[in-house]
Amino acid sequence: MSIPTAISSQTMPDDLVAEFLDLARSANIHFDIVNDRLHMRAVNPDWVMWKPCRHLLDEIGQARIAAYLRSQAQAQGAVARWTAVSAERLHLAAAAMR
Repeated sequence: MSIPTAISSQTMPDDLVAEFLDLARSANIHFDIVNDRLHMRAVNPDWVMWKPCRHLLDEIGQARIAAYLRSQAQAQGAVARWTAVSAERLHLAAAAMR
């Protein structure tokens, strides 16, 4: 993945950040938000892949990766809440039909 120089880390599209995270994950390098801070975890990392991952990490920036992970967590939370509400409505409708 090569990032065009015209794209700053603040305006970088989500799909490029997601692609980087997939690349890092394939090298056993994981990024998470813990206690509102970005953490990188490398479990038996593929050291051949480390250099390109590190280069992309520098280009993208920690702030952009953290913002992406936060937005994804927020979106997943919204889907989980909506699913719970829909399931509750379904249960209530099923109970009313009995």
